[in-house]
Amino acid sequence: MTLSPQECASTPVTLADYIYPAIQKQYITIITLEADVLADEDLEAVHQMRVSLRRLRSQIQAFAPILDIPKVMGVKQIGQIGRTLGKVRDLDVLQELLKNYRSSLPESEQTHLEKVAATLVKRRRKEISKVKLMLDDREYQYFKLGMNNWLNSPQYMPNARIEFGSILPDLLLTVAGQLFLNPGWWIDLNSETEIGLESGVSQLLTIHGETMHGLRKQVKALRYLMEMFPDRYPDRYRDHLKDFKQIHQIFGNIQDNLVLDKFIRKALGKRSPIKLPTLYERIARSNYLNWQNWQPIQERYRQSETKHNFKLMLIQDIIK
Repeated sequence: MTLSPQECASTPVTLADYIYPAIQKQYITIITLEADVLADEDLEAVHQMRVSLRRLRSQIQAFAPILDIPKVMGVKQIGQIGRTLGKVRDLDVLQELLKNYRSSLPESEQTHLEKVAATLVKRRRKEISKVKLMLDDREYQYFKLGMNNWLNSPQYMPNARIEFGSILPDLLLTVAGQLFLNPGWWIDLNSETEIGLESGVSQLLTIHGETMHGLRKQVKALRYLMEMFPDRYPDRYRDHLKDFKQIHQIFGNIQDNLVLDKFIRKALGKRSPIKLPTLYERIARSNYLNWQNWQPIQERYRQSETKHNFKLMLIQDIIK
């Protein structure tokens, strides 16, 4: 078993020393949550298992150049497991979101939403059955066998033994570089809309929703990676990490509203905004407020100086 960074205090710390306990931690969480997911009594079990799968996938993807892993524990296989769980988690989020909106709506709109709520319950019952089947199927068992075998005898590429401090900036810069190239940073409310601000945000999200969702996924990948190394950089590293957590949350809120809108339209038809005017006003307001929270961060990271200083920090300020 590979030694942890703490156990390696007397020897140079390598990437292998960091990635092994990170992968092990997520895998232990995944298998520990299996029983609770199967029991389906605590909604958090599905959520936490999905989060651990996402973190595991991000780690394996980011560290791919140094890992020698079997196909059954690859990014594609982990993604398939995560997506099956994700369908249940998304429905749980929609149920909670609908409950929060529904409580203060006019009675006529609450009546319309009874059909949506019933459809959500029926759909979730179907998706949780798929999760239970997945946890017992051959592909998932192969995934666990591959993980156990690798953890018992971890295999790496030769570059895994390079001194940690000399290669960590390359790892972080690779993910950060892709994030900063995302066109979502340059989607501007003022330049693309000519109508009221709340309606303008709705219009932007209709046009650019997929791009913003892609930006969120890239932010999440960098966030998960950075969370592994807070002890290796100064305080301003954690300031950037806080920004990325906030972006992740902001666009998570917006994405939840977009998915709810799509689900309602599928259940009630294209005239849903006419049937549910108060609800759609509140969804638009929520998206607008989230967009307001996004704009200062967006503006900050559009500045060349911010990105330049962030990249210099990763290169120059690493604590070896």
